[in-house]
Amino acid sequence: MTVESLITQISNDPVYSVDAIYGYLRRLLAAPAPNSGALLAGAVGDIIGDIAAELGLSLSADPRIRATGALAIEVGAASEAANLLITAHMDRPSFRVLNLADATLYPLCAIRVPQPQYRCRAIAVRYLAGRIETAAEGELQFGEVDGERQIRFDVESGSLSRGDTVLMAAEPRLVNGRIIGTGLDNATGVTLALLSARALSAFSNELAARGRKLVVAFTDQEEGPPDGLFGQAASRLAHALPAPRLGFINIDAHNVDEATGHVPGIGASHAFVSGYGRGSVVPLDYQALATDLAEEVNQARPGTVKLNYGYVSRSDDMLLSLNARCLGLIGVVLENAHTTEETVALGDLAAAVRWISAYVLRILESKRN
Repeated sequence: MTVESLITQISNDPVYSVDAIYGYLRRLLAAPAPNSGALLAGAVGDIIGDIAAELGLSLSADPRIRATGALAIEVGAASEAANLLITAHMDRPSFRVLNLADATLYPLCAIRVPQPQYRCRAIAVRYLAGRIETAAEGELQFGEVDGERQIRFDVESGSLSRGDTVLMAAEPRLVNGRIIGTGLDNATGVTLALLSARALSAFSNELAARGRKLVVAFTDQEEGPPDGLFGQAASRLAHALPAPRLGFINIDAHNVDEATGHVPGIGASHAFVSGYGRGSVVPLDYQALATDLAEEVNQARPGTVKLNYGYVSRSDDMLLSLNARCLGLIGVVLENAHTTEETVALGDLAAAVRWISAYVLRILESKRN
């Protein structure tokens, strides 16, 4: 059970090719992922379950996990507490009806549109007959009225009702190796978590023999308002399960930082502090572990990972850190977050699968366990 054998396995398996990764990502992006509804029939949770099964993985039957609005995959020992928890959120920026008469909305998420007057395609989803369905299609319009921000949904087909959730919508495009669309925050993280779980499952028997257990969880309700509570379902998960013995790793998209060279095309981004100290801080020994491993894997395969000492936003890590230590903040760099022009480099996802799997294995094989 070594990092070298793991990376060789990933490199030789077509499941981890860029074409295969793009296929999984497109399937996730095609499914609605509303805040507080990602686990419902017809939503993205169904696709996660389908892809997991195709990858030879089983979703956990632990009722405590599903009760939090999460899904999970367990690898290794059948112990009560995990050694390590990995989280990636399923939900995407969401809006609810404020005034049905003029189709104005309020956000359930932080708004990051690039200019005050911004327009994009959108859908309204509704829970009908036991599943999430598209109730309307149209255009989401951001603007100002009397000096105050206003968000409207211009319905072009279907109907809008109170209680509907409106989501940005865009068919993903692959342009010169860059994926452009919406929902990449955090369909990229879900894809990376699924594929890393697949890679590490090859070592499940060895991990079990050493008493090591890994839980990979897909949470809901990460997206929160700027002045609100991020990571609500992650917080529920932390209270529902025993704290992982070592800590957790959060997989989420990272912000662009041109000054430090953190732009799409760098490979995986591995950070140690979230929100310039407004979230998690990785312990110094795990920072050193990542630094040493990054040098090792980048020598073998240049461009696998770039260490990130900048701002990576706040996420599920904020509340998970109250229950366990954050051992890493990992993702791919994303431009134009929370728009229909979100952009990531496809090659970064392939690199990030190798990096996440290697970092997790190095932690689990460490004597500190």
